Amino acid sequence: MDLSLKTVVPPISVEPTMMFSYPTCAADVYTPRVEQIYLPGKEDVPELPVEVKVTTKYTWAVQLTSWKWKFIEKSVKLSGHKKALNYTGHFIFDARNEADKNVAHLLENSCTYALLAKKLLSEHLGRAVEVSVILKKNVPAFARELFNSLGIPIICTNFEVYGDVVEVVHNYNYRLYGIQAELFNVELKDYNPTTPERVFIPRRGSRQLINNNEVVNFLKERGFTTYYFEDLTASEKWSIARNAKIVVSVHGAGTGNFIFNRLGLAPQAEKGSGLCLIELLSPSFTIHTYRQFGTILNGKWCGVRGQITPEVLRYLDFDTRPRNTLKSPIRDPFKIDLSSLQMALDFMAVDQVKLPSEELAPKGVGIG
Repeated sequence: MDLSLKTVVPPISVEPTMMFSYPTCAADVYTPRVEQIYLPGKEDVPELPVEVKVTTKYTWAVQLTSWKWKFIEKSVKLSGHKKALNYTGHFIFDARNEADKNVAHLLENSCTYALLAKKLLSEHLGRAVEVSVILKKNVPAFARELFNSLGIPIICTNFEVYGDVVEVVHNYNYRLYGIQAELFNVELKDYNPTTPERVFIPRRGSRQLINNNEVVNFLKERGFTTYYFEDLTASEKWSIARNAKIVVSVHGAGTGNFIFNRLGLAPQAEKGSGLCLIELLSPSFTIHTYRQFGTILNGKWCGVRGQITPEVLRYLDFDTRPRNTLKSPIRDPFKIDLSSLQMALDFMAVDQVKLPSEELAPKGVGIG
């Protein structure tokens, strides 16, 4: 097979919003104050031409980052295709170069590519098709569960695979945000429609909150339920993500699950009526990856930045070494100020968001 299908993914423009800092004397030399940082609107991702190419051939994702993969490469070359898996007549997408320990990378890249290819091929051929995703042999269990929950077949191997190989070609400086809301509008396996509408998603391990318990209690008083996504199955996380109306989330891969939210995507939905997302950002890793959710989910986004320490300041502004997300200070715990978080809740007009479940909005306590 030799096939080329082309489409154009719409551009993404993010709306103006705010970020609230930890109180600092950089704002007032005598009294620490919260800096209220204006983030202007902009076109974040341009219109993206995309080509889905299908070629019948062998595929093997070369990874030369370790001795193990060098050994596998040598074994593959010596075998002369003898160890190749035969998937003749099947569409296959090789995702073995992807970071398979990061749920956000899998959703934003591998799953997005597979679902887009499935959509275009089904439309072109006039029938439902499946695109199998090739993963490494020892892929983490959660990654297997993720693809299974989306109904995407997987092939787990370190060797070659023969079949109708799918490649998705575009400007890789940008992700395909403009079509993700459509692609992830899928029926969720074991979906639970009764999860809360106000949720807090903290982290364990790197970039966890120093004052996590304080933030949990603060948000609990305002009707939020805390979930650690590390403890949940894919269907549990996606049910929470689909039902949520107001989310406070420590920035990380778990936030990517909210691509399944459909709150503001009804045909006649008012502008900005979708998910309200407040991200708690490490001062050493302030990044606006999920600001696009405010646009593609027809909702709103704002940020709350943690306390800048002397080590973080030196690293950000006086250190010329390349950034490394696996080392200190990027992976260090950080502290969030409650008054900054309250400003974010006020800015997002959380008290004005209509919630059918009255028990989630306790009266007489802050926002609620």
